[in-house]
Amino acid sequence: MKNYELLPGEESVKEAGGDCWETPGSLRNQVPGKYMFTNRRIIFVGNGVIEKLRVRFEIPYSEIQSVTPYRVVFFSTGILIRMKNGDSYRLSLRKRDQYIAMIRNYMDMV
Repeated sequence: MKNYELLPGEESVKEAGGDCWETPGSLRNQVPGKYMFTNRRIIFVGNGVIEKLRVRFEIPYSEIQSVTPYRVVFFSTGILIRMKNGDSYRLSLRKRDQYIAMIRNYMDMV
């Protein structure tokens, strides 16, 4: 995945395939894509063939209020991210506990 540019001083940490289930104000369906975790933010790029599935967003760790696990249908892969401005994102990644720990770690660093 190279649909992003790193900011000055930013480092790529981890890349993973996953789904997004909710974004503020628009997305409320499953969209497959790729997540890039950097030392400053989470980047998601949907890989849908049609335009509405080509979702792209960034979540700066400094703007996250909380990160909690949730169940996606029957699977323990969901990560609910609540932002300081009241928005929320629902991510889905295997090994979510590792990603939750990593996100919380970067939240504490900013």
